[in-house]
Amino acid sequence: MKIARLGKIITIWLVCCTLVFLAAGFFPDSPVNAQGGLGFSGTFNGQIFEIPQGSSVSAPSVDVVVFNQGDEIISINMSSQAPAGVNIILSEIDFDLAPHTYKSLSVDIDVTMTASPGDHQIIIVAQSYKTGVSGIQLLGSASQSANLKITGESGTVSVQAISPDGTPVPATIRLFRQVGSNKYELAYSETGILNATVSPGSYIVEGYVGGELLDEESFDIAADETKSLTLTVGTIYFSQFDVLEYSNTDTGEFAYAEMVYTVRNVYEQVDNVSIWLEVKYDNESLEQRMIDPPNTLSLDGANRRYPYIPTDGWSDGSYSFKLILKIDNETYTSSAERQLDVGVDNGSPDTGNDSNMPLIVGIVCAVVLLLDIAFYMIYRSRKRHLEGKHTHPETKKHNTRKK
Repeated sequence: MKIARLGKIITIWLVCCTLVFLAAGFFPDSPVNAQGGLGFSGTFNGQIFEIPQGSSVSAPSVDVVVFNQGDEIISINMSSQAPAGVNIILSEIDFDLAPHTYKSLSVDIDVTMTASPGDHQIIIVAQSYKTGVSGIQLLGSASQSANLKITGESGTVSVQAISPDGTPVPATIRLFRQVGSNKYELAYSETGILNATVSPGSYIVEGYVGGELLDEESFDIAADETKSLTLTVGTIYFSQFDVLEYSNTDTGEFAYAEMVYTVRNVYEQVDNVSIWLEVKYDNESLEQRMIDPPNTLSLDGANRRYPYIPTDGWSDGSYSFKLILKIDNETYTSSAERQLDVGVDNGSPDTGNDSNMPLIVGIVCAVVLLLDIAFYMIYRSRKRHLEGKHTHPETKKHNTRKK
C-alpha cells in the first residue's frame, strides 16, 4: 500500500513539473495588468487594388500603422484574410510597442496564377496582447479591409530612367494606376529600372531624383500589350561605383578597400556638394563618413578614389557600401550598393544559441515526459503485483471449502 501511494505521488509530481516547465517555456513572465489602447490606421483601407493573375503590388505608400495609445508596453500580432491564391505580405508580424508609440508596416499583395478572377475583399487584423505567468491575455483587436479585383488579362510595362545624354540613372521610379481623379501606386523602384505586369487600363509613371519629380508620363495599356518607356531625370548622379580589394604585399592579408566612383553633372554647376560613404556590416549599419568635403561640382562631374578601412578595423563578415551625394547637407542622390566579403566561409554552420534553443527545449520536454510514462508503468505494474498477492490466498481458501 505504501509503495502504491509513493508511486502515485511521484507520478503526480512529475506531471506537475512537466506542466510548469512547459508553461514557463511558452509564457514568459511579464506584468499582465495592462489595459488596451490599440489604434489602427494607414493607407491600406483606402486602396482599390486591381491586379492580374501572376502579378503583385509592392509600394511604400501602401501601409498600415499600429498605435499603442495606452500607458504600458503591449505585444502585437498581425494576421490577414484573403481568397485562395492571394498572399498579403506584411513587413512585420510580431512586435512590441512602447507606450504612446506607433509602427508603420508596408503591405505587399501577391496574386498567384491560381487565384480566381473577380471582385474580392482582403482584410488585415492587428491583435494586441500581454504575456505573463498566467499565460496570454488578449487586450483588443482592430481590422482594415480593402477591395481587390483580380483580372485574367494583363499587359507589361518596362521603364528606364536616363540622363539627357542617354546614360542610365539610378533614380526613383513610381508607377500608379489612374482611376478618375485618383491614382493608386502599384510598383516602386530605386534602381532606375522598373518592370511590372498590370491589368489593362490607364497609368502614370513618375521619375524622381533627390525627392524631386523630374519627369512623368501617362499612358494606356491593353491586354497582351508591352509598353517600353524612358524618363529623362538626369541632373547629378553616380555613373560608376566599384569597390577594389587590396592586400598587404608582405603577408598577403587583406589590407583595405578602395572606393572608385564617377560623379556626373548634366544639370548646372552646384555649390556645397559633399559625398558620404554609408557602410553596413552583416546588414547592420556600421558607420557613415564624409569622404569628399563640401565643394563646387562643375558640369560633367569628376572621377574620385577613396581608400577605406573601418574605424575599428576589419572583421570577418559581409560589408556593403553605398555612396550618398548631398547638396547643402541634404541628400540628393545615392549610388547602387556594392558588396565585399572578408574572410567569410559560407559553409560554416551556425552555432548560435538561439538556433539550438528549440531543439534543447524539445529534448528536455521529451525526457521529462518519458520519465512520467516510465514511473507510471512501474506504478501500475507494482500495483497489479500487490493486488495479486492479496487475492490469491482468498481464492485457495474458497476452493477448499467447496471440496
